[in-house]
Amino acid sequence: MNGVLPPLDGDLPFYVSSGLMLLACLLKLPALVRARGRDWLLSSICALLFLGAGVLFITAQTSIVLVNRWTGVPNMAAPVVYMLLVAFSGASIVLVLNWRGETGSAKPRHSSRITIAAYGAAVVLIGVLFALGRAPVEQRTRFDLYYANTPFIREMILLYLIAHAVASLTVGHLCRRWSREVHGTLRTGLRVLATAYLMHFAGYDLMTAAAVFGRWTGHTWDVLIVIARTMIAPSAVLGAAGFVIPLVGQSTAVRYWQLAPLARTVRPVRGAPGPTPLPLPWWKPSVHLRLTRRQTYISDRILACRDRSDPRIRHEALRLALARNASGTEAAAIAEAALIVAAVEAHYADGATGSPPRRGGGDEHTVSSSDLVHIARALRSRIVKDVRTRTRNGQRP
Repeated sequence: MNGVLPPLDGDLPFYVSSGLMLLACLLKLPALVRARGRDWLLSSICALLFLGAGVLFITAQTSIVLVNRWTGVPNMAAPVVYMLLVAFSGASIVLVLNWRGETGSAKPRHSSRITIAAYGAAVVLIGVLFALGRAPVEQRTRFDLYYANTPFIREMILLYLIAHAVASLTVGHLCRRWSREVHGTLRTGLRVLATAYLMHFAGYDLMTAAAVFGRWTGHTWDVLIVIARTMIAPSAVLGAAGFVIPLVGQSTAVRYWQLAPLARTVRPVRGAPGPTPLPLPWWKPSVHLRLTRRQTYISDRILACRDRSDPRIRHEALRLALARNASGTEAAAIAEAALIVAAVEAHYADGATGSPPRRGGGDEHTVSSSDLVHIARALRSRIVKDVRTRTRNGQRP
């Protein structure tokens, strides 16, 4: 081995992606310490991010050379990469199992233990097979092809490809099926994940397996290894994004921001129950307190204009939304948003003219705070915008 390291430029995407995943893991570390191993979902997330960062870091050519040099074993980086990749595959399955599993249910933990045992055994077996085989000539990027016919090394390569492919197909299938049952950022994240693991399978597993199979049959399909290598970083980052998107979508800061359009919509309402909270400086209260204040602000103003609510508006908006192929959740949010918009406009108009409240059938429907984000998002609907326009023009259903 020479003493010159390969150029770092080609490794930069691997190191940047690895650093981002490691940073995300470190941000979760305090919560993991507080949980003391009792939160399987959080433990799965941290394990996935840590192992993913390790895979990306060790796959870079500079890292491969350094591992081989520091250990004094010509191809020591190869089994390290394979073991990390197989561990990452097992962690992916465990995370999805715990992510979807019911809180407190024993089934996800039982399935997780089986997965951990199976993939843990595969990791150990990879190390054993490498120790039994002979790989004296250093191969930084073509190890799979160069040793495709070498006893024990051949079986090691086949083992890691099968383990990784099974995990990619399993996670991709679970995420795709689950995405049909949910909405919002969770659906987006699951679809991104399904795409990422399809890239894992089609772009890496199949390409590498085909190149190795070519060597077994006397063909030279080395270009497939080059294609497979280029798929590692983007598919891993896409997978990390798929896990992070739903978590970000559920964060307090994001919910506070998502409620801003609804807060602006109910701003014209006057005479809300209870005193209006004093303005709070940005540097003092927590985001949780701000979210609670905003939810209270919105709910109080919806309550204040309830006398102007007309249930016919909700029923009509719901009918139109369903006719336009909106899902049940989306249609309900659109209907509620239309009702609120019409009530606010009527409240403001009656306040300006001094008219007494007009009941539209004594609607006592209330809105839970968990629905407010969906309603805020529904304000962008053409149905809601049309209701606002008609109400401002004095038209009633």
